Amino acid sequence: MLVASHALTLPLDAYNLSPAPTRQKLPAKLVEISLRSMSGLETEGILAIPELHEQDKIALEEQEQAVVLSGSIRTRLIPLSPLEERKVIVGIDTSSLKLGETGGGLLVALRAAVVWRNGRYCRYLRLGPLVFHVTEQNKDEIYNELRRYCLGLSERREAPSLPYVPMRLSNIFDLWARSLACNLFSNSVLVFDGPLAIGPDGVSPALRGLLELARSNENLVIGISKTSRLILMGKPLMDMLNGIPGPCLLEVEGQFPPAQSTVKLLGRIHVAKLSPFSCPFRLDIDAALPREKGINAVRALLSNDAIYQGYPETLRLAHIIATFTAPEVMAMQLMLSKAYRLRIIRKPDVRRLLFGPFGTGGARN
Repeated sequence: MLVASHALTLPLDAYNLSPAPTRQKLPAKLVEISLRSMSGLETEGILAIPELHEQDKIALEEQEQAVVLSGSIRTRLIPLSPLEERKVIVGIDTSSLKLGETGGGLLVALRAAVVWRNGRYCRYLRLGPLVFHVTEQNKDEIYNELRRYCLGLSERREAPSLPYVPMRLSNIFDLWARSLACNLFSNSVLVFDGPLAIGPDGVSPALRGLLELARSNENLVIGISKTSRLILMGKPLMDMLNGIPGPCLLEVEGQFPPAQSTVKLLGRIHVAKLSPFSCPFRLDIDAALPREKGINAVRALLSNDAIYQGYPETLRLAHIIATFTAPEVMAMQLMLSKAYRLRIIRKPDVRRLLFGPFGTGGARN
């Protein structure tokens, strides 16, 4: 049992967090793609695992370029009060992890979590882990099969270079988990981790269809980002609420990225403080929703979920449930070594070998 002991927007009773009564199975097609990717793993012989402090690091591409919002810009400060309407709040998050390297490629694990709160009770679905052995030879096949099955994108695309494939696979799996939530729930508030925007990654265009699916089931979609590289009036977007207590929204109207920008906005952008003296977050509301309906979705979030330091509890729990723990990582590595007769070795840290304690790149030991 989890007890909400932190400062909340409204007093809420203790609540139970438990798995959903009916288990959601991973689709057989996803399992098939995973197993097929590992069909030649027995011939690799060695599984080089990274240092513990490196295991959760996957090469990141720029998911959002620095964009200056220009043109006719108007801002409006909106005080927020809880909306006295019962709504189910749904948080979705995904975790990706590099389990190790083989002679031919990378072993990547993906897992998603869907957490929903209905009154006092929280339930969750944990989807995964799915493990893929990604090599230069099979990366295009895996990438395009997942795009086709999970997102319905039939156009064939070239996969990115090998170090960036795990993040693309994670993006695809995340969008699939979101679409699952859009189908499972109706008349609910869905809270996504990240902006409602289309980037240059080749998979996020599916977000447009996903938002249409959510609206067809009368769901209201909100995207919450912990960071943002948008610039407004010469200042970082997240600094616009400095010194202003919450709960409140700063609505940014009339903002459009430059025509040459590869980022396309599908949500109305706000800066949000969801509790008094909380951290500011970027908050996107589905742009196809009427303005008042979108604001009421945020107000319903305040009245139906616990808000921890300005962050929705359902989304925080989804992140925690999706994240791989150290024992789980070791168990997966051991399982792979036994199932595919791989000898586990510790991958040497070249920077540490060359520079000793000065080769940490600023990280603490």
